[in-house]
Amino acid sequence: MNEKYKKEFVTYFNGEIVPDSEVKVHYSDSSMALGYSVVDCARTFSHRPFKLRDHIERFYLSMKAVRIDPGMSPDEMERITLAVLEANIPRIEPEMDVWLNQQISGGKNLRAIGGFEFADPALIISSPPLTLPDYAHLYDTGVHAVTPSIRHIPPQTLDSKIKHKSRLFMCMGEFEVKAVDPEAFSLFMDLKGNLTENKGANFFIFSNGILQTPKTDNALDGISRATMLELANKLDIPTSEKDIQPFHVINAEEAFFCSTSYCILPITRFNSFTVGSGKPGPVFQRLIQAWSERVHTDIIAQAKGRVADKVS
Repeated sequence: MNEKYKKEFVTYFNGEIVPDSEVKVHYSDSSMALGYSVVDCARTFSHRPFKLRDHIERFYLSMKAVRIDPGMSPDEMERITLAVLEANIPRIEPEMDVWLNQQISGGKNLRAIGGFEFADPALIISSPPLTLPDYAHLYDTGVHAVTPSIRHIPPQTLDSKIKHKSRLFMCMGEFEVKAVDPEAFSLFMDLKGNLTENKGANFFIFSNGILQTPKTDNALDGISRATMLELANKLDIPTSEKDIQPFHVINAEEAFFCSTSYCILPITRFNSFTVGSGKPGPVFQRLIQAWSERVHTDIIAQAKGRVADKVS
């Protein structure tokens, strides 16, 4: 095996599995020139993929919605993703887990005038390490969620069910939020003042005995969101999909973000208001325990274990 392959993770790029450093996208590609690309991201637990097929199926729905043809079937996409994971497992420490990412662009624009005509989409399938230590302390302290002044793109402009890479508005919102609190997470509102989502996570509150989350007309129909609803059903926690305003968060018993990487994080402050007791609550503890049992991995202990490795 080439020494370069031994030292760095490898990635599938347009028909080949190559070292990460050899993945190069031309400046004229639609992802660079127009932000025209879609993505999906699964992860592993103890090196085992979790809901990979669900993520791939959503990836194909996003591609169809934006008129990108990957030139392969979902079965082939899954096979290549597993091949990239298998190739990278020797580079993964036993306690480490990785992303399973698929991303694709529209390709190069063949017509400078008179409309768009794209060819040769850039398809990248990668499995970089998860940065779990970054989240470890937040399972104990909770997250400060802050609403930026920048509003979520309305579904009349871009359907929120498409998992796309046109995230400039979210970057700008994150800059604003970090100026308030360097560790804060963004929580966007729509044009009507309803809360939607974080730049990489869905959002829930627990109030009056019900686990509530925004409807998917203004938030991504997340795979982790679906997992939260499944776990709640298993735990006999009633659920509801509804409009949620800041008032409801301020008066909630608990609130949460859920995402592929960290699974669930408690929200203990919202726009400087204390949420509930100001500490991770009993519903969070039940949900994170149920998720850990579902994936046969102690999610919090894994993140904290990686912190110890990072420090040493």
